[in-house]
Order: sequence, then structure tokens, then C-alpha cells
Amino acid sequence: MEHTIRFNKNLLIALTSIAWLVVLTACRRSDIPVSIAVDGQIITRYTQAVTVREVLAEADITLGDLDRVAPDLYRSLSPGAVVRVIRVAEKTETATIDIPFERRVVINEALPAGEQRLAQLGVTGQEEIKTEIIYEDGVEVSRKEISRNITRQPVEEIVVVGDQKDLPTVYFEGSIAYLSGGNAWLMKNNSAARRLLTVTSDLDGHVFSLSPDGQKLLYSRSVTDTIDAPLNELWLANTLIVGEAPVSLPVKGVLYAAWSPLLTDTRIAYSTAERVPSRPGWRANNDLWLWDTEKDISTAEQIVLPNTNGYYAWWGTNYAWSPDGRQFAFSAANRIGVVNVISQTVTTLLEFEPYQTHSEWVWVPQISWSPNSRFIAATVHGGPLQNEAPEMSEVFDLWLISADGQLKVPVREQVGMWSNPVWHAAGITFGRAANPLRSVSSRYKLTTIDWDASNPRTIFPLDDTTPGVTYPEIVRQGATTVFVYNNNLQLLDGAGMFLQPLTANGQSQKPVWVIPQSITATARPNRTRPLTVAQPAIVSATITATTALTP
Repeated sequence: MEHTIRFNKNLLIALTSIAWLVVLTACRRSDIPVSIAVDGQIITRYTQAVTVREVLAEADITLGDLDRVAPDLYRSLSPGAVVRVIRVAEKTETATIDIPFERRVVINEALPAGEQRLAQLGVTGQEEIKTEIIYEDGVEVSRKEISRNITRQPVEEIVVVGDQKDLPTVYFEGSIAYLSGGNAWLMKNNSAARRLLTVTSDLDGHVFSLSPDGQKLLYSRSVTDTIDAPLNELWLANTLIVGEAPVSLPVKGVLYAAWSPLLTDTRIAYSTAERVPSRPGWRANNDLWLWDTEKDISTAEQIVLPNTNGYYAWWGTNYAWSPDGRQFAFSAANRIGVVNVISQTVTTLLEFEPYQTHSEWVWVPQISWSPNSRFIAATVHGGPLQNEAPEMSEVFDLWLISADGQLKVPVREQVGMWSNPVWHAAGITFGRAANPLRSVSSRYKLTTIDWDASNPRTIFPLDDTTPGVTYPEIVRQGATTVFVYNNNLQLLDGAGMFLQPLTANGQSQKPVWVIPQSITATARPNRTRPLTVAQPAIVSATITATTALTP
């Protein structure tokens, strides 16, 4: 009995072992056929690998960083599976293409009609283009442009075409510079001796200043309208040497710049602004700098720090250098004052309510110094006539203000917002609106008063049938006035009896007129030594604030 039990146990163990062996044998996978397409050939393997990754490893196939596999590496294999390895390569191709130059025509009134001259030779630009190309198994499947870089800017060809008008030659003393068609022009001693100073047609009009000796013109040029570019650039043209190319100055983004009024002073003053995407396209810094153009720009001195004081500060501040070089008058939308160059102090002389334009522009008073540097003439926004809000008032008066703040008096009421007074040796010339309560669009008559605000007389137009000027742009030397009428320069001699056209192209603006004066001292103002400058004959005047001064 015991023997039988032992035999049965051994038989059970043997049967169990055989069962487990059968199970293990059944669970072990047999080799399956797999095809691998790679590098232009097909490799057939019998493998026990479970995934695509495993069979590629068995076949010693290495994948590059960009290579692709189909099916994916983590997919399971089935008998007869085909694994495709796609070799991917990237290539960057660089090509250079030409940028054709443009041809621009500039009208030149100094040349006979129809005559043409090549003012600037055109140069083809170059642009470098980089393209990314994708190859799969050696075959291009895509290409994409990844960058463009202009390695050489094209230079436009400029052709000057004559358009000389049959105008009589007008003689005057000194030099008159003006803007026309985006270019700077100069007339010296007579209107027939006119010539182009620039041919770029991109002067933006923010800066246009002739040096006291008439030998150098400071102007601003607009630059590309990309938001990261400066608003504009300062340039300098020599008015003496015909054909000399203008020079770019290391000052960018300016709303104001002007030469020192002193004959031997090589400094300029300027105020800066930043370009912005919204209108008007800039944000003023309301600063003020002095820089000697014969020295490095690092020597520029800041006499007014950037600020946002007052209403509409983003528009900017008007500046005017006093004839003795010691002060600047300034005007903003709501105030007028002075900046002392020596002490670098800013003093507000007069405040008023800013004018609400309901638009994207801001009205700022034009200011003008008396030749003795003691008084300032300015148009000032006046108070309401009835029940309108102060900022809505359409009243603009002519005021005289002493630089020391002791005198502040309106001398002509309701002259209009564009009155733009100009103080000169013989008095003050300004525009007087025909419709003073709609002066934004009114025509203006040119009027002159004496230094004491007496003796008003109209100098243009003398009759009521001739329309006045749309925007008084006035320069004056002695008894002679140059102004803009119907977009042309006109010279008015004497008491308005002799009107002579200086230009006829209908594009002229911003005249500046310089007659070099002798000086008795050449030093410029500093903190230790005063300067004596010979001035035109000064008329002694006492200005009294009385009702008799109003029209």
C-alpha cells in the first residue's frame, strides 16, 4: 500500500512538470517575418522582436535626429509587417537677388522748361534670401523662406527737369531758403539765382534753420516708417559750395532745432521726440539741448530735462532763441515762458486755458522775440465770450510779454489762432483773421504795428476783393516782408505797395531769410562772461496796457 502511494506521487510530479513544460513551450513566440525598407534596399528578417524599435536595433539600423519611421517606433510588429525608415535631411540655401532702383523726377525752377539733368545715379540694391529645404530619402519635399536681409540699399535715380517760369528777377539782400516739394531751395541776392540744396524730397519740415551767416542750412529728413526707427534725422547742407553733398548729423528724432543767433557761434539747440504708432506719430520729450556742431555729440548739454508738464505735453513745445543768445522763449498748449541758458532755469510767464481742437492736433502759440531780447510777442488763447466752456473759446489775442515778467498785456484782440506774430526792427507784423471766431479756417490780412502797439496798418491785401493768406508764414528784414501766398513766396516792399512773386510752382513754404550782421564780440554766453552783440537800431518804446491798444 505504501509503495503504491509513493508511485502515484512521483507520477503526479512528473505529469505536473510535463504540463508546465507544455505551457512554457506554448507561450514562447516563434520567429515572424518582417521587412525593413531603408536606404534604398529591403531587408527581410525573421525576428522575435515585439516593437519596431526592437527590430531596428536587431538590424543595427541607426536613426538620425530628423529621420522618420513608419509605423512609429512604439508600434507592435505582426507577421509580414513592413517597416519603412525615411531619411530626412535639411539644407539652408542662400540666394542673392537684385532690387531695382526707382526713378524720381524733381522739378527745378532754376532750369529752362523741359531741360533734364541727372542729379543722382541710380544704384541697384541687393537682398539676401535664405531658404530652408527639406529632403526625404534624397527627394525635395518642401522649401520655406526663413529670412530676408537687404545687404545693399538701392539708390534711386534722380532726374531734375526744368520748369522755369517767366518771372521777373527780384533783388534783395542776403539769402532766402525755403521748402518746395520736400526739398530745400536757396536764393541769394536775387530770385533768379536760385538752386536746389537737396534732391531727396523727404524733408519733413520739423526743422528748417539757416545759420546767421547764411552758409549752413539745418533741416530734418523723415526716415522709414517702421515703429523702431527714429522720427527723423538732422542734416546739414553747405549753401556756399555748389554740388557738395549734405551731411548727416548724429541727432535723431527732433521736433525743434535751430542755429544759435550769434554769428560766430557754431551751436544748435534741439528738442527730441519718440516715434509712436498712433497719430500724430510722435511723443514729445519737451527737453532742450545745446550742442556745438564742431564737437562730438557726447559734449551736448541738456538744459531742460524731459517732462510731461502741462496739457497736451505729448504734442511738444515751441522754442525761440533770443537774439542775444541768452534765453529761449517757449510756448506750450497752456503757457508761455522763458528758459535761461546761463542758469538753466525755466520760468512760466503766462498761463491760459488750452484750446480744445476735438482732433489729433494741438494748438500751440507762435512766439517771437523783440530785437533787443527784452519782449516776446505771442498769440494767446482768450476767455469765452458767452457761456461756452473756457477750452471751447474761439478768441485768440495778440499779447506782448516782457522776459522779466513785469509786463503782460494784450495789445490786439481777436486776431485769430494763426496770427503768428513776427517782431522786427520796425515793429510787429502779424496775421489778422477776417473771421476771428472761425480763425482755424479763416483767411488772414497781414498787419503791422509799432513797438508800442500803435499805428496799425494793413500791408496785404490792401483791398477787400483780394483774399488774404491761409496761414501767415512771415519773415521780415527792414521794411521788406517775404510771406507765403497761395503756396508761393511773395516779396512785399515798403508799405504794401510793391508785391513781387519769388516762386511760381505752388509748393513753396517755410521761408527763412538771413542778412549777415557784423558783431562786436565773438564769444558766446557763459556763466562768467557777458556778450555784446551789435543789433539793428532799436526803437525805444513804452508799452502801456490801456483800452486804446485794442482795435
